[in-house]
Amino acid sequence: MATTTTITTSYAGKTAGGLFLKTFKEADALKNGILTILPNVNYKVVLRKLATTNGRRDYTCGHVPAGSVTLSEAILEPKKFKDDFDLCKEDFRATWGEESMGASAHNNTMNKEILDAIIANKLADNAEDFGAIIWNGDAINAGEFDGFLKLFLADATVIDVDLDAVTESNVEAQIKLALAAVPVELRGKNTLKVSVSANIAQAYNFFLASKGITNGLGGNANTSLVFGNYTLVVDNGLPTSTIVIADPKNLAFGTGALADHNSIEVVDEDSIGLLTGKVRGTMVYNAGVQYAYGAEIVWARPIA
Repeated sequence: MATTTTITTSYAGKTAGGLFLKTFKEADALKNGILTILPNVNYKVVLRKLATTNGRRDYTCGHVPAGSVTLSEAILEPKKFKDDFDLCKEDFRATWGEESMGASAHNNTMNKEILDAIIANKLADNAEDFGAIIWNGDAINAGEFDGFLKLFLADATVIDVDLDAVTESNVEAQIKLALAAVPVELRGKNTLKVSVSANIAQAYNFFLASKGITNGLGGNANTSLVFGNYTLVVDNGLPTSTIVIADPKNLAFGTGALADHNSIEVVDEDSIGLLTGKVRGTMVYNAGVQYAYGAEIVWARPIA
């Protein structure tokens, strides 16, 4: 009886979740620390909010309650996704060669190296997409969750700032407009992140160069864009001429990295007797975003 070799690559639960989490972290918003990652959100998580008002008064005897304490919450409920794909092995023969698929035309077995490479590329594709979905996603669209900008739009407490389309000639003034809208109580926080779209970063670099700052980085050891006391973080997922200012603790990205429903699997169909000449794969995971305090977020962009 002939020996059958089954070539598959599969990951499940925590192992698969670790791969997805590593992939998600390649998105600018996560890589640059703009968001807080919640890695163990299987179905939903409650972001608890506490708001107080001052009840201070001149001293008198007795207990006179004043001010207020308000408890509320926001719900982060990740959306579940599935990515199915198949590939014709013959397409790999010319590019991967004999070392990976064997010299014989009858040897169609793909080794684990190729299968792992397929997974790596699929994960990279997802990372690129998520960089934009985190901000611009709309759950109405297949394969997307509601991104921050859709959530901001529905929240009257988020601080809106109307910018002009940003150019080299007006970039300084437009960034100042956004920063001026930051609530006074947040301005001294060194954890505040100022995220800017790619065109704003480019315009600011050109502006600095025109002023004779040849390193184009605001003089901060060639590592980051500096505007006054603030560091500008470039996020390629943001729409053109957009600035978002917030504390990373206020913006959350949730995914079930430890959930059992995570899975990544790629199988060579010939090796399991289907004889289709194809490799079939599937990926299952979840992801979503939410924030706690809208009044502590500045969203600047051309509104009209």
